[in-house]
Amino acid sequence: MNCSSQLLRNQCVWVIVALCLSVVCQPLAAQSQQGKPGDTASTESQNADSSNSTDNARTSSNEPSHTANSCDVSQLRICINDFLSDQAGIWTSPLRLHPQDAIWLLPLAGATAVSLNYDVQTLQQVSTSPNRIRLSNDLSNAGAYGAIGIAGATYLVGKLTHNETARETGVLSLEAIADSSLVTEILKLTTNRERPYVGTGQGRFWPDGTNSYTTNGSFPSEHATIIWAFSHVVADETLGHPWLHLGLYAVAAGVSAARVTSRNHFPSDVIVGSAIGYLVGGYVYRQHSNSYDNTFFKSGFTISPVYDAPTRSYGMGVTIDPNALRSVSLRQLWPKTFLISGGR
Repeated sequence: MNCSSQLLRNQCVWVIVALCLSVVCQPLAAQSQQGKPGDTASTESQNADSSNSTDNARTSSNEPSHTANSCDVSQLRICINDFLSDQAGIWTSPLRLHPQDAIWLLPLAGATAVSLNYDVQTLQQVSTSPNRIRLSNDLSNAGAYGAIGIAGATYLVGKLTHNETARETGVLSLEAIADSSLVTEILKLTTNRERPYVGTGQGRFWPDGTNSYTTNGSFPSEHATIIWAFSHVVADETLGHPWLHLGLYAVAAGVSAARVTSRNHFPSDVIVGSAIGYLVGGYVYRQHSNSYDNTFFKSGFTISPVYDAPTRSYGMGVTIDPNALRSVSLRQLWPKTFLISGGR
């Protein structure tokens, strides 16, 4: 594809963005339609009171049984097979798109399009104070690299103490980080976008044409990808702890915002990176967790992009469902929605 002219380059960018969003949105939309591979027959055979029996089973045993097919350091072949299977499922997901997937794809595509349009203007409003840039950079690095360290430590603690929930949480967190990071790195190479501190600060795609590529591209943000993949897996593995979940997502949002305030990324880089991490994290959990049951599982949080055209403000809406979270104290909050927003 010849992207030498600015018009053609922009067209190439939108094609890649559309592909990216369709790749990461389809697995999440499929959450309500399918369970883990091989579970279809058992799901279809369940009767009307299956949710009650599942509830009782989960209440009576907090620790899911460890299966021989679980990824583990001692089972590297299984881990590699899981990783390759995940990549095949993620990259071929556009072939399985359905009309109802537009419920996720269109809002995310709209938020990305708006952000791309105002990327440079938004970044011009960000402070250039060296101290603030350094602090934001340190915070974002601590969040992303800390997530990797915590995931590894969680696995080791679970392994040594024979705590299957901790072991699985650590393994799946690392698996989700690896899956989403590879997707992000491929998109970085494909879009070849300049960082905000490079060149004229316009965030150009393919600034030197298609003959030069870099592994340090700006689009999308890998820090955002890592922290959101980690947060989603941990939240899914710890049902019944709503404040932990809220804290995880608040930290993830903070790390993502810090990538902009540190002037390492444009807002659209962070939006797409966050979406990849969040959706791939959910995909990995549904595909490989021993505790996942698609007849029982319902996330207590609904996250959706928010944009206010008159004020050119963008943000993220987090809706808490107290019934799904099984928390009596949260019933007083329903149906409040918490917004984390920003803008010009």
